Amino acid sequence: MTDTLDLDPPSPDPMSYAAGLTAIWPDTEHLLSGKAVDELAALAEANDRAGRLDDRSIEVLRDADYFGLPVPTELEGGGASVLECCAIQRRIGAADPALAVAVNMHLFSVGVIVEHWLRAKDEAWMLLEAIATQRRVVASAFAEPGLGGSILRSTCTAVRQGKDWLVNGIKVPCSLAERSDLLCLQLQDVAGGKDSLLAALLVTHSPGVEVIRTWDTLGMRASESDTVKLTDVVLPDDLVFHRSTPGFDGDVVFAAGLGWFCVTATAVYLGVISAAVDEARRALAQSRLAHLNAARAELPSFQSLLGDVVSAVLPMEVACAGLARALDDRDNDPRSLLPAMLALKSEAAGVTGRAVEAAAELVGVRSYGSSGSASRLWRDAQAARYHPPTRVATRQILGRWALGLPFGFELAEQPYREAGGDDG
Repeated sequence: MTDTLDLDPPSPDPMSYAAGLTAIWPDTEHLLSGKAVDELAALAEANDRAGRLDDRSIEVLRDADYFGLPVPTELEGGGASVLECCAIQRRIGAADPALAVAVNMHLFSVGVIVEHWLRAKDEAWMLLEAIATQRRVVASAFAEPGLGGSILRSTCTAVRQGKDWLVNGIKVPCSLAERSDLLCLQLQDVAGGKDSLLAALLVTHSPGVEVIRTWDTLGMRASESDTVKLTDVVLPDDLVFHRSTPGFDGDVVFAAGLGWFCVTATAVYLGVISAAVDEARRALAQSRLAHLNAARAELPSFQSLLGDVVSAVLPMEVACAGLARALDDRDNDPRSLLPAMLALKSEAAGVTGRAVEAAAELVGVRSYGSSGSASRLWRDAQAARYHPPTRVATRQILGRWALGLPFGFELAEQPYREAGGDDG
């Protein structure tokens, strides 16, 4: 009997573990090479220790034209579908979760602009072409203190100043803020009115923009999700690419953008789980129990424990890929897909923590060490709970939807009563 088991033969048969995952996700080697992903993985542990990304992590992605991936080919971008973007985020998530979470905010921001342009066919094409051809990094500056995760409101103010805007406020956390070229953000026009919520791009190094290093966390340490302070920043009006009603749940562009975030963020965490499962598979194949003269992978008890993890995760893989395909279908209204996408992301937050914890237990005490990929993956998995909309808000949204009541994409604590109805 050999000391270890060969879990991945060179040519996997159609029933193999690897083939099963390949059947769910498209091949994206032409968009991001395996060599590039391997280089990102090699930098992950040092990034985690430093709590900041190595510049090379970003350069690898720039060299691969990653930052223009979602931009349509007619605008000089990669033309990647939502499904392909998810597949790539899953691969990066397995290689370096903190990097994947950070750059996912870029994908979300660019996705919002793409969704706007596909419907309006306006001057936003210039923004997208610049992002793609100049390999610009866009930081997502939608999170603010006191919003409860809503992206359809803002405490940051925008005041008309001639043809431009004067902007003030705080954005936090904002991944890749310090090394970004542009900030994608929402603002409140203080004049009010129906379309007083502005979505805009702002040059990161504009006068009055200050990035403050405040990110110091248990996991996702290298995502560089710092604080952005905006003090009397001049925002050119031509960088405002979309306007909508604050808190309005019927805005199709924001609905599509939120859909982008739900599926790509879920894909990142599926990558984290995939890496943890691979760690467990290797550990079980390489670790032997002397008194049984067998590798742990050969024992039914350990097989069943790993089977529990896989059975919890595979439906998430299928659901994420399926919803990404549905979002790619231009015949679908993204607003009708949002309950399913929010449910997917909410469930992924719970499944990620449980699956990675179970995989770490199978790896053994090594996963409890202060270094190494197993312990890092466990720490990184905890962040899945905190991406908005949080599970607290999502459960209420889905409950209202199921009851046929009006619902938005943010937490609302007032009871809903129809005009003339009772208090029940």
